Amino acid sequence: MKLVTKIDYISDIDYSKFILNSKEDSILYYKYQQERPFYLLVMVNYQHNELVLEFTGKILLDNYTNLIDIYTAKACLSQINRLGICHLNVDAIMIDSNVVKCDVTKDIECGSMQNIITNVRQNLSNYKKWITRPYHKEGITIENVVKTPRYKKRLIIYDKAKELQSADNRYFLNAVSNPNEILSYFYDKTRFELNINTMDQIRNLLNIPNNTLSAVLASKANPILSVIDEAIKYNACQQRTMTLRDYEHSLLLKECDYDMSAVEAKVRALSAKTTSITRVMKVYKDLYSQIQTEAAPNIDIRALVA
Repeated sequence: MKLVTKIDYISDIDYSKFILNSKEDSILYYKYQQERPFYLLVMVNYQHNELVLEFTGKILLDNYTNLIDIYTAKACLSQINRLGICHLNVDAIMIDSNVVKCDVTKDIECGSMQNIITNVRQNLSNYKKWITRPYHKEGITIENVVKTPRYKKRLIIYDKAKELQSADNRYFLNAVSNPNEILSYFYDKTRFELNINTMDQIRNLLNIPNNTLSAVLASKANPILSVIDEAIKYNACQQRTMTLRDYEHSLLLKECDYDMSAVEAKVRALSAKTTSITRVMKVYKDLYSQIQTEAAPNIDIRALVA
């Protein structure tokens, strides 16, 4: 979460811990930044007369499983005070600050990560407007193809327990009193993480009138579900026996490693301009669904996050 608030709400700054940025003997800002055991940015910006705070849920340490919400946000700010680098007026910031960037997350027990990846890649609503990328070793990223940041949407799905056990998180686990308890909580949980990086997107996806911290924390919207409804579309697949044409289609699927965006690119390259790509791709999607029926359980991603 990234907050912007008044510069008046910070005091007792230990300037020896901050990086100074100045121009022509004029102070632009002081910045404190750390990556471990949790990410934190504190920027005292004299140029814009504002205080910028950015942190991740790991700032909660032993209470990390609760994540940042209406009940824990104040504890996040209090944790910054405990570092001894400055003093924040926590109560004032809670009332008077705007959220300019945030991640919305949901942790769900939903079985094999590979089955989810297969399901997502198979059922993208539009392979020109939505793409997938690998996320670390076993996760997947879904994002729309747009040039304007205000319309960019990025959803990451990954095994949270495995991510916590990666080398990058060893400092965090060493900083908590009971790392095994945290790992046990996230065992077999899949995290859906939506990155919202503009103020417009925050208002639209959270269905709130403004970007105040209180409005964001009080939102009852389900932005993850909204993005999934845009990105994924399920089609009924009639079971049928394999024909010669099906076999030919299956060879192309295999050649493209069952990546439907790669299949569509190949189809477009080999088809006449008058060909209905939507109609041709439905054949491939239906066949892929049939092939996957025995290989992986049917997963309704939408039902998981609804």
